[in-house]
Formats: sequence, C-alpha cells, structure tokens
Amino acid sequence: MAKGELLTSTEVTHTLGAEQFNGIHRVALELLRRSPDIEPLRSLADAPGQFRRLTPGERLAVGRGLVPGRALATRLAKRLPDDARRRFSETFNLAVDVAESDVFLDLEAAWLNPWSRSDLLPHLQRFAVATATVVHDVAPITNPQWFEPASTFRFERYLKAHLQHGSHFFCISQHTRSQLDRVADGLGFREPSSSVLPMGALAVESIRIGQSEDDRAMLLMVGTLEPRKNHGFALDLLDRLLSEGANVELQLVGSRGWKSSDLVARITSHPQYGDRLRWRSGLSDSALAELYSDAVAVLVPSHDEGFGLPVIEALAHGTPVIASDHPALREAGGTFAKYAGSPDSWHTMVTHLLDPAEQAAVRHRLRRYEPPSWDRTADVLHQQLAELVR
Repeated sequence: MAKGELLTSTEVTHTLGAEQFNGIHRVALELLRRSPDIEPLRSLADAPGQFRRLTPGERLAVGRGLVPGRALATRLAKRLPDDARRRFSETFNLAVDVAESDVFLDLEAAWLNPWSRSDLLPHLQRFAVATATVVHDVAPITNPQWFEPASTFRFERYLKAHLQHGSHFFCISQHTRSQLDRVADGLGFREPSSSVLPMGALAVESIRIGQSEDDRAMLLMVGTLEPRKNHGFALDLLDRLLSEGANVELQLVGSRGWKSSDLVARITSHPQYGDRLRWRSGLSDSALAELYSDAVAVLVPSHDEGFGLPVIEALAHGTPVIASDHPALREAGGTFAKYAGSPDSWHTMVTHLLDPAEQAAVRHRLRRYEPPSWDRTADVLHQQLAELVR
C-alpha cells in the first residue's frame, strides 16, 4: 500500500502549545515533518469533541520545526499571499470528522487533550477506524509519586481506553514495550498489539564548535524539569566539582514541569545562577545543537526513562554521555555511552572527561557512532500503519 492511499489523522493540540520541543513533542514534530500524508488536527476550543485542520501559521510552524505560539503563528500566516490566506480560511476553520480517517494515531501526550480517549475511541470504533498510539513510557502508573494525581488519573484513563479498544501501541523502546505488557496485565487486559518504533537523532547541520566562557568545561542536561529526571543530582555534582576548584559550568535546558517548585527555587537561588549554572528553555534546534557540540559531557541521571533522546542526540554530535544505569538508557546509548550508579562513580567519570586528553580520546571513539535517522522512524511508522488496515 502506497503512503498516499492511507488516510491517517492525529491530534497536535498539546504539541502546538509546547514551550520546548523535547521528548514527546520532539517525536511528534519530527514524524509530522516527514509525513505529509498524516493530517494534523487541533481540538476546537468552542466545540468539545470536534477537531479542525491547522491554520496556515500553525501548519508552517510545524513544517519548519518551530514552537508556534499565537504570535509566531500570526506572523507566519501574514507571509502568505492574500488569496492563499482567504483560501485557507475557508477550509481550515471547518470542523473535521475524524471518523472518515482510515487510522487515528495518537502521537502526542493525548491524555492531556480536551477530548478524552474513553469517549473518542468508541466513536471511531463505530466507524471502523483503526486506532494506534505512540507510547513513550508508563511511568505515571509504575511510579505515580513523580506525577500530579490528576495527571496519573488521566494517563491511566487514556491507556485503558486504547487497551480496551484494541489499539496498536508503537513503543519507543523494547523496555517500554515490556513495561506496557506488565502494566496491561496488571490492569486486567491481555497482551496488547505492539511494536518498537526506532527513534531518531537531532540532525547535525551548521553546528558551531565552540568553547564555553573562559574555557570552562560545560556540562549539559536536557529535559523537562520534573522529579524523575533527577536534576537535583546534577546540581549536587556541580556543587562538588566547584568546591574542588574545577572550572566547570552546568547548563540545564528544558521547560518547567510538574512537582518542580522546590527544584526551581533551588536553581534560581543558587549562588552561581546566571554564571556557572544556567537554565534555558524555548531554544531553537540550532541553539540546542550548539550546546550539544560545546559540552564536554551530557548528563542523563534520570531515575526512569522510556528511551532517552538526549543520549542519542548528544552522541550524534560526538559528545560524551554519562547516564544512569537504566535499561532504556542502555538501549539508547549502547556501548557508546558511559553508565554510572553511585555519586562517586559519576564524579569520577566527569572528572576524567575534564582532562583534555581523555576528552579527545572519547570524542575520537565516538566518530564511529552512526546516529539513527528520523527518516527511518517515519518509514517504519508508515509501513506499520499500513499493516493495520490490511
């Protein structure tokens, strides 16, 4: 079945409101940019249970890999010729009946969207629409202490709806697939239809290879500020290194997440905040790529992960990675990343990478790393979507 023969719809309401395209939003964006046959839709704010096509500004923003926001979407829309804007306005403001799709695919954090899947999926089932979802992890169920109770409730409701209606699950790692099977069994469902969807890495283009201020060694951590990412551990490590006189800085990239008030307070009240400790969000791909290239090491001290995109993104830029000894992170980094457990082992590994000779040796070895591509991810997705309707 050719790509164009399959009508697939997906909701991007939550992605369009993202401050930083990391994790779930990164996957959704990269797949949409390579999938012109997947129709991105947005919930109608004044009509619960209905979707609309994207506005010209939203569509351009997604296609260019930009974080839209209302202001940016408006600016992009104004660049269209007048007749094009009129033509789009006549069609994109109309509600879309997703029941006309062959497949409805949940690419983003669908449990946060307005139309509950426990209501949407039965509607689609009545019209024989195949359903599928990309699952990054099941942490809200396996480790609810890291999430707000309302988020855990909504995630479980979303997952149960897809399990009940026989959706296919695209898992971003074998670890996530195994976890999904265990959670499904615990919820009283049979083993779901699932497969592993390989992840891709941020493209390496026009990257400036530079140094941090005053030749400081820059440590980088990328990810939403939330409990399981374990940012506090990275701060402890920074404090220890600075107390020893190391010429280092720590850059944190990610939007503020849930249960992060204490962490944010610790970051912003740190004596080195704005100097040797920086927190950024809303970065462009090129700005993030610069940080990846400039870092002496990317730290991934997460308590739990579904895969670990920063691992492969860092390796794709030839940058050493030190990660928690976790199955999903090992799946991502293979033999190219280093894995640490105790605080002392983390300290030792980072200290070694501060030595120029060791840094050069590791980067030389990382030249053998072949980064996975998002093109392959999109190809696998399309092939497996086609199989759902055969």
